[in-house]
Amino acid sequence: MAAFLNSYNPLVRYPAGRQAIDQYGLPPFVDYSCRREPDFESNYPSISALCRVDKLVPRVQRGDLVVYLTNKDRYLGSEASHRRLVAILVVKERFTSHREAATWYQERDEPLPRNCMVPDNLPLPIEQTAPITEFKTDLRRWDLEYYRRARQCGIFLACTADYRELDEPPIVTDDMLRVAFGRVPGTQNPPSVRLEDLQTLRRLCHV
Repeated sequence: MAAFLNSYNPLVRYPAGRQAIDQYGLPPFVDYSCRREPDFESNYPSISALCRVDKLVPRVQRGDLVVYLTNKDRYLGSEASHRRLVAILVVKERFTSHREAATWYQERDEPLPRNCMVPDNLPLPIEQTAPITEFKTDLRRWDLEYYRRARQCGIFLACTADYRELDEPPIVTDDMLRVAFGRVPGTQNPPSVRLEDLQTLRRLCHV
């Protein structure tokens, strides 16, 4: 079993995202995009290559853990920049294509996660996202870019949530990361971390 430390941008980070949260009652710490990468909201939360393409999912196997921190910012009115520990996902199934993953979810009568790139699974409407990319509010172009990335790397991970908190996840400071990992790890190329260090972080976060 391996553990990987990853980061993402939550909806609450952006003004348009906060408007979507208020208007649609969305959890603040879901992903900001029209394809929710990762998709924390599914009964089987899912991870694909839509964000970091070949930097994470090709390395992850069944039984591995993927730990999700937010990128650093001032969340929920905090005066100090910090991260949040949002989820610890356990990889249940590993698929070589999004179509294979879609079949697995459908056989279990589960809605398809938004990051499952198959033609009958539409993106979220732009009003439920934070359209901060180069595509702005052009949902079609934004979605086409995700299809391009899915063609680059089709690996898809269906997970269970060992821990998940989308409303008010615990704060993670740089000092807490140093205590747990001996450093502030970079997450652009998600590092593997020792399980005992992850347990230290969990204790510090009381999860």
